[in-house]
Amino acid sequence: MNVETKSKYDLEYFVSRQEWGDVIPDDKYWDDALLMDNFLVFYVYAFAWLGLPAPSRAQLEMAQFVSDTRNPHRMLMCLRGMSKSLTSQIYVTWRLLNDLDEHILVMSATGKRAENFTAFCQKLIRTLPVLRPMTPRHNKERTSTRSFDVLGAIISDSPSVYAVGVENAIAGFRATLVIYDDIESAQSASSAVQREKIDHYASEAANLLMADRDESITLCTPHSQDSIYMEWIEKGHKPFLIPAEYPDTYEYYGDMLAPYLKKQLRDMPSLAGLAVDERFPKEVLESKKLRIGKSQYRLQYLLDTSLSDDLKYPLKLADFIIDNIDIDTAPNKISYSSMPDQHLYIKHNGFKQDKLFQPSYRSEETRKYERRVMMIDPKGRGADELGYAIGFTSLGRLFVRDVGGLKGGYDKDTINKLLDIAEANNVQTIVIESNFGDGAFSQILEPLMDSRKLGIGLDEVRAKGQKEVRIINTIEPLLNQHKIILDKSVLERDGNNGINYSFTYQLSHITTDRQSLVHDDRLDAFALLCEFLVESFNVLADEILERESEKDLEDVYNQLTGELGYHRGYSYSSRF
Repeated sequence: MNVETKSKYDLEYFVSRQEWGDVIPDDKYWDDALLMDNFLVFYVYAFAWLGLPAPSRAQLEMAQFVSDTRNPHRMLMCLRGMSKSLTSQIYVTWRLLNDLDEHILVMSATGKRAENFTAFCQKLIRTLPVLRPMTPRHNKERTSTRSFDVLGAIISDSPSVYAVGVENAIAGFRATLVIYDDIESAQSASSAVQREKIDHYASEAANLLMADRDESITLCTPHSQDSIYMEWIEKGHKPFLIPAEYPDTYEYYGDMLAPYLKKQLRDMPSLAGLAVDERFPKEVLESKKLRIGKSQYRLQYLLDTSLSDDLKYPLKLADFIIDNIDIDTAPNKISYSSMPDQHLYIKHNGFKQDKLFQPSYRSEETRKYERRVMMIDPKGRGADELGYAIGFTSLGRLFVRDVGGLKGGYDKDTINKLLDIAEANNVQTIVIESNFGDGAFSQILEPLMDSRKLGIGLDEVRAKGQKEVRIINTIEPLLNQHKIILDKSVLERDGNNGINYSFTYQLSHITTDRQSLVHDDRLDAFALLCEFLVESFNVLADEILERESEKDLEDVYNQLTGELGYHRGYSYSSRF
């Protein structure tokens, strides 16, 4: 193949030929060598034989990205209807055209969806003249929708293309390329347990790649910032995101936005808000927005999960007041602000865009805490932790000195560590959540407390209702009112035992769905602490301070009048 001939038929050549929407009959007739050598040529050839208009700019950009093997793990993030699956199906057949001994594994959320993917690949082989010599023969090569071979491939126990659902067994298959086709759904994305399962099965598929191969293509529409796809990007998968409209800012999409869109916006900022793809003009997008609503439009068409996450994840790290909490006294007044001057740059395990804020005002006048409580959630056996939280109350606010977890269950060393923490924080009362083991933990704890003569009281509470809903309903109103002050040291120690055991991760990622977290022991202890002290939050701090101020003035007055020989009810004139 002449290099000059090959380079002539690049992306800009096909974009500049004509306006999108035209069917180009001549695209059915290309030199076979050029079809094998240039995927973009093969791409327009396939469109022509399928009776489709020539590909749009966005489709050509997707095709070029999918076929760029310089990025071994490519992730195509597009709205539904952008033809990301079609682009990948065409690419699969082109790979087989170039190497009959490819073994391509297609994994989807369900086995049926994966089989639909491979069935269309077979249709392409039967339809495109250059591929027809590869058509498998009945009773000689595998021809099912679940797995098929191409004619001419070396006999192997692994088919040319194999379809599998995300939870299906796939042992024994070897692959040269893995395609993940929307393996995560909106439902599975909301559950940490489900996300962990999907990630495990995806890893199993990756383990099937041959020793000298390490290549995957991921087709996805993200449903949340907590999606497994976001984790994969951090592990090295290369994203290529195309929303329905040109964004007015890069802040949300960051490096995920397709480079060609970034360049177009730099060259012409006025494109912001306009349609990206000719196939989805602005009037069509406006009609869809009216039909499905603004929030769903932002999620499904703009691929902006921030609003979805705002509703899905109600507990916000930004609602804490972060401060250095004194062990003996609290400020009489402390004020919250989310202005940039109060932005605190401390590492946390919430979402990337989550911010932390220090107080905008802290009075010099202080007072002793009213109550000093340690809450213990004693489920800590196996993979779970024994969660605890320590908080002090003052004038309707909760000052949280510590939130943590210990491994070791009910053994003596673990319990003594808890008592050491309680003693170091001058705790007055230890409270046990008694649901687990029907109060057994208290029976183990009490003798140890007595032997150490700590002078700490012991109490119990019982949790009721669905745990996730209870936790959110307890904490959310207090955070919304900025009644909780969190000690900086909690953040500094947070996440030392892994992300799933992090307090800030658990708080920011919990949803009302059951099992939305893999581990929740620290968060549950914190929620039980808030619930146990709920009456302390109903205090009208300003009224108390005003009454105290009046009392202080009265004391000063009494002291002065006493020194001068005056008394209440005694008039100056009565002396004469």
